[in-house]
Amino acid sequence: METFRFNKYLIAVSVLLSSCWFCGMLYASEPEQRVNSNITNVTVFLNQAQITRSAKISLNAGVTQLVFDRISPYVNLNSLQVKTESNVSLLSVSQRNNFLKDEEKPKLIIDLEDSLQVIKQQLETVRIKKEALYLEKEVLLSNKQIGGVNSGVKIEDLEDALALFRKRSIEIGEELLKHTNNEIRLKLIQQKLQAQWDSYNNGRSNIVEVVVTLKTLSAVNNTRIELTYLTGNAAWKPFYDIRVKDTKSALQLVSKAYITQATGEDWNNVILKLSTNNPNEGSTKPELNTLYLRTQSPIVYQKREIMALPQRKASEVETLAGVDSRASEAPMLFYSQGNAIELQSEANIEFNVTSAYSIPTDNNPHQVDLTVNNIHAVYAYGAVPKLDKDAFVTAKVSGNDLVNQISGDANVYFDGTYTGKTYINGTSSDSLLLSLGRDKRIQIQRTLLKDFSSKSFSGGTRKELSTWEVSIRNTRKEPIVIVVEDQIPLSTEKEIEVKLLSNGGAAYEETTGKLTWVLFLEGEKSQSVKFSFEVKYPKEKLINPY
Repeated sequence: METFRFNKYLIAVSVLLSSCWFCGMLYASEPEQRVNSNITNVTVFLNQAQITRSAKISLNAGVTQLVFDRISPYVNLNSLQVKTESNVSLLSVSQRNNFLKDEEKPKLIIDLEDSLQVIKQQLETVRIKKEALYLEKEVLLSNKQIGGVNSGVKIEDLEDALALFRKRSIEIGEELLKHTNNEIRLKLIQQKLQAQWDSYNNGRSNIVEVVVTLKTLSAVNNTRIELTYLTGNAAWKPFYDIRVKDTKSALQLVSKAYITQATGEDWNNVILKLSTNNPNEGSTKPELNTLYLRTQSPIVYQKREIMALPQRKASEVETLAGVDSRASEAPMLFYSQGNAIELQSEANIEFNVTSAYSIPTDNNPHQVDLTVNNIHAVYAYGAVPKLDKDAFVTAKVSGNDLVNQISGDANVYFDGTYTGKTYINGTSSDSLLLSLGRDKRIQIQRTLLKDFSSKSFSGGTRKELSTWEVSIRNTRKEPIVIVVEDQIPLSTEKEIEVKLLSNGGAAYEETTGKLTWVLFLEGEKSQSVKFSFEVKYPKEKLINPY
């Protein structure tokens, strides 16, 4: 019985080995040829990338399997495309994982591992030295008894012994402290290097190979082949620099992009194209199915209380408020004139980058300069002296000049100084008002005129009269246009009456209480505006400050 089982086992093993041999022979019937390819072009979409690899190969007559190795593990198999010359026929394209081949490590990682090994050896040396010192200290303490048990010790011998103990104890303590501090320093360096290595090691994936089967009737030499595929873990995000030299110059809009990729493939010296297209979106137009109506019996639900959810508010983009800025005295430098050509189609926007870039697979943002556009802007000064005594330089840009831009954050620079951030909405048709910073040369003062203000009582009513004066001084030599905003309070109760007595020539909005002056102010000149209003309310009540 046991002999029968053993023979049955031998037969099964023989069949398995024969099958493996047959598959190997079948696989080996089509010779493999590894291809040394380079990434030449990359099209980066908003959430993935299309990679183009190129190589020169020579083929023998017949069927050959070309193996493209070190391909991104995030490749989309359905997107694989191969281009060959006319005398080569493409039979098939497939993908496989190679678990046996070690991944080639970047030089940075090799250097990192060498540094970790050096740190490890240095820490081991420190440990050995500290152990020797602790051992010496124990020996010193265990032999601290001076003289015999029954005999005393001379005073001069005691002094010499104590001096020796004290000197060596201090030396041991100092050496231990020095080695401990060195150990702490080395461990901190080790932690940082280890964290960097762990980040790389955790992101390592299987080695992916693409197998391309070709057929040629005769041998070919040095023929060109291209492999194209889509891969995930890549994206780009637009952002802008808004640069204004002065209020007499055009506004310069610099388009840039942050490219991040963790595809497992380094893009070395490649030609980039950035696109707003999304290949994941379906290209097939949806079809409407016939919608039939049928009668249904009403469904009665048990009534119960449902807590109402708070209404969400639509996000709003606020205009930049501005920050302190100081004029730069550095020599004039020239900014980039753009490294990309912008192409617009009915479906998307593309940027063909004219300079080659290298983007490593580190998942960090890498900046790419795109285009530079000079846009007409209307400059003015704006001030709200009730809230801030400074005047702000503003630039108004037509939305038509921004309609083809992709929405994104923008850094604002005025007179060579960074003044803050704003947001460009490329889909908006409205104008965009930018605050370029403060101008300390415009001096503004808001004062309550006490001679024209008063508080009085009449029966049961309290009456308050307020008169405000806003003074603007232009210390610049050139004239300016400044928009000054102020306000009077509005009443929400019938018992409180508010009356505008004088608007001082301002435009008044009854729904908001806002007063707006548009003033033309000559260089080194001053101008003042006044407005007054009256508030009445019951004297036994209090109102909020205004």
